[in-house]
Amino acid sequence: MCFPSFSAPNQILNENQVSLTFLDWLASVTERIHQTMHFQFDGKPEPLVFHIPQSFFDALSQRLSMGNARMRLPNCTTAFVRKDALPLGTFSKYTWHITNILQVKQIFDTPEMPLEITRSFVQNRDGTFDLFKCPKVEVENIAETYGRLEKQPIRPLELKTFLKVGNTSPDQKEPTPFTIEWIPDILPLSKIGELRIKFEYGHHRNGPLPEFMDPAPHTLEHTLEITPLTTITFD
Repeated sequence: MCFPSFSAPNQILNENQVSLTFLDWLASVTERIHQTMHFQFDGKPEPLVFHIPQSFFDALSQRLSMGNARMRLPNCTTAFVRKDALPLGTFSKYTWHITNILQVKQIFDTPEMPLEITRSFVQNRDGTFDLFKCPKVEVENIAETYGRLEKQPIRPLELKTFLKVGNTSPDQKEPTPFTIEWIPDILPLSKIGELRIKFEYGHHRNGPLPEFMDPAPHTLEHTLEITPLTTITFD
């Protein structure tokens, strides 16, 4: 059994020195996005919800406007009255639709946690899935490695998930958005607002089927027709 770690009894923690930076928080959001992109699920997750200070969203909104001379305005603004759930009152919701996968990566990349727009998995014999990390290969001179391809590691069957942002299939008419919603002053005295992140992800299979795997599992039948990642276009 694992127990939480605590400071030694003789060490007094100064609570005034305990703080969370914006980049530390943003890295945790990026990690949540990674966790959500799991091959075992259908690719349409529930929104990720965070309650954060207004100052954190101000910093995030700067990232929304990267590359623009002026602050990017929301795609839509909605006023609504909440009567049947707490907190009660009238609120405003600001919504941004991002349809460029490179901009999504620009928004959520941090030094400690770069955003992974694709994730790879392997299927176990019991039907569960594990995240697959390709072993790192030392970079060599092209002339030295030419003709020695047999030394490259052989990848097992890969089951990939990828963020669906923009047009991800040739016959797609409307781009799939990565949506960011902000409701300020959910806690007005504390200046805490509610951030919601909505996105979809797709599934793709690479490589031959291992002997223990059902060649046409029912749970993944609808995902096997997803267009390979090589055909994704970025707007």
